Amino acid sequence: MKSKNITSADVARLAGVSRSTVSRCFKADSRISDETRKRVIEIADQVGYQVNKIARSMITRESDLVGVVSSGLHDPFAVVLIDELITTLQKMGLHPILLDASNEAQLEISIKKLAQYQVKSIIITSGSPSSAIGAQFVSLNIPVVLLNRAGQLDQANLVNCDNKTGSTLAAKIFREAGHTNLAFINSKSSTYSGRKRGEYFEQALSLQIESGDVRLRQIQTDVAGYEGGYEAALKLLKNTDHPTGFYCATDNVAFGFMDAARYEMGKKIPEDFSIIGFDDLPLSARASYNLTTIRQCPKDIARATADCIQSIGILTKPKRTTIPVKLIPRGTVSRVKNS
Repeated sequence: MKSKNITSADVARLAGVSRSTVSRCFKADSRISDETRKRVIEIADQVGYQVNKIARSMITRESDLVGVVSSGLHDPFAVVLIDELITTLQKMGLHPILLDASNEAQLEISIKKLAQYQVKSIIITSGSPSSAIGAQFVSLNIPVVLLNRAGQLDQANLVNCDNKTGSTLAAKIFREAGHTNLAFINSKSSTYSGRKRGEYFEQALSLQIESGDVRLRQIQTDVAGYEGGYEAALKLLKNTDHPTGFYCATDNVAFGFMDAARYEMGKKIPEDFSIIGFDDLPLSARASYNLTTIRQCPKDIARATADCIQSIGILTKPKRTTIPVKLIPRGTVSRVKNS
């Protein structure tokens, strides 16, 4: 019968090796012969020995735990991104712990616990609360990776998609199609990325706006995501002089806008207006939306995040990585009538 109190000393005695050898057998990078490793692990399995990784991390100040902070899973892109992050981290032999930043009281408790476990790093996503969370980990000498939150914490590694190029591409497509009455749709509680997309979109059109050739409205909804897009369509499309081109901070906003336009207002897309999203969610390619959008690749973001973690202890300065984006033309942009 397997004992609940088996120690490394017991395994060492049964295998005829030292305790330090047992310890090294459970480290992938240790210099132990395959034969010795196999024998020790087989004996450990037989007697039910489990490595106490938490205790080991407290002694060695090394850990295979990585915290991932996100404000819930209501954002479809966050779900896709977190899935990629978890898969990538696990392939590295790391163990991600997901923290919900929407419950600030619980988050504070979780932060303290993770610090006690000597986590290897903390990843903070775009939809999470202020960078003060990251500053807490930095003060505890825990490396931080910020995703799509550039310029908010100098000591952190940064991984950001190229919002400027994406928004410039959206502006270019609208102008080439003859659209002069445009709007950017976002929420009042927007993420860093959402705000920057609106700023860069306006910047790309600044000369035309200044000359009066283009009119741009920055629309901020009271609610975020799909519901925000739905709300915006109901308010904007009831006017006969509504914009003919809508750039949305995310695909999810665009989905809500399109559904309200078609099913509540009786509009046709792209006959009555054109629309561009950002993210290239899987639904964007479905026939029901067929949305022209700007693609940011979750796999690329996850790989760049992994590179930041692998550079811990090697590079003296935090990494700064910009993830390229790509225009995905589909069926929601057409030329303005009589343009």
